[in-house]
Amino acid sequence: MNGGASSASGSGYLSASKLALLVCVEQYSRHYDWGPATLSELGQFLVTSLYEATSWMDNGWHDLRDSFSKIHVHALDRSLLAIVCLRLADLHTIDALHVFFDDIARLVVDAEARIEPDGEAILLDSESVFGIFVRRCFLAFNQLEFYQISRFFAECQQMAGVLGGQQQVVEQTVHSQTEMQEHVEALICKLEEESRTPVPEKMQRMIRRSLERLPGYSRIHYLRYLDLVRRGESKQSEQSLRRFFDSNAIKDNRTIYQYALLYLAAMRVQLGMVDGARQALTEATHVARDCQDHLCLLYIVCWECRLLFDMLQTQKDGKTEVALRQSLGALVAKASSMHNYELEAAGRMLQTDLLVATNAQPTDVFESLVRVRALVVEHDVGRLRTAWYLTAARAWMKHEKS
Repeated sequence: MNGGASSASGSGYLSASKLALLVCVEQYSRHYDWGPATLSELGQFLVTSLYEATSWMDNGWHDLRDSFSKIHVHALDRSLLAIVCLRLADLHTIDALHVFFDDIARLVVDAEARIEPDGEAILLDSESVFGIFVRRCFLAFNQLEFYQISRFFAECQQMAGVLGGQQQVVEQTVHSQTEMQEHVEALICKLEEESRTPVPEKMQRMIRRSLERLPGYSRIHYLRYLDLVRRGESKQSEQSLRRFFDSNAIKDNRTIYQYALLYLAAMRVQLGMVDGARQALTEATHVARDCQDHLCLLYIVCWECRLLFDMLQTQKDGKTEVALRQSLGALVAKASSMHNYELEAAGRMLQTDLLVATNAQPTDVFESLVRVRALVVEHDVGRLRTAWYLTAARAWMKHEKS
């Protein structure tokens, strides 16, 4: 692969080469201290590249590397290539990519906006060449499907290797133990974000490869557990979960024990094992109270709400609905008081799902969605980004004729 015009991610617009240019736009915006000469040279290069995109995309990543190496940042006495490579090295996980796109989108403002610059940052006019480019890339990235993001990430890693002078391109294969562990964490992050979507075959191969290469790494059992839960394998997923906690446990460590019970309950909720989930949640509650672990108790309430919601889906019961509304209210209030914005957003998202399930007015449903979205964006709760889109999709499907 040489970074051609058709991205491996399947996106019609976004590509690894454009990520490299986005990094350049970011550096241009955030480094006023580089001086007018360097910024002028970098600006001219970017404008030319964006207007003549097909030429450098067809020539591939090697020509892009040559172009970067010709621009010297005098303030740092380094080439632009070295700076871009260092920035790309920071984007070593899929979650880091999400953060990058969110951050660069904040540099774009409307032409009439009266916003003070962020420190020394040069804000980008939304209708300028740079502003339009950033907005199009941000939109294209947010429209990528789960498997497309994985492909895009792999393509970006390959490009980073070429820009850094590595001639050997690999398909997300990492050789050192540290890199392999980072690779496992990236997979875990993605599986945690999208708990109800099927695992693509390519990702399953990555998981199997990780199991073979890191048999002694405890987190590999957690990755296996996430994979098996999504495939509905109750017995094997519980075995992997037990291996994960066994490999981390210290004898008589009740703190680990209470979270092991919490994860066991979560697994059973997701697999529809109502009685087993309730039993595990009850036991986890006793242990968490003994340890005075208020955070664990908050997570327990969250999963109890999820269990009540699933029960309400299968059989309409007024008592269950009342209990769910009360539990969700308590969850949101407690999470807010503890400044735990992830659990507050999760609780409010369940409240939105409840509104949809009980045929609430569309205005109430979408006002709730907007509040959740604001909470997720304001406090950068990236783990719930995908969950919000799924909730919004369910709401639109319910009220598309309203």
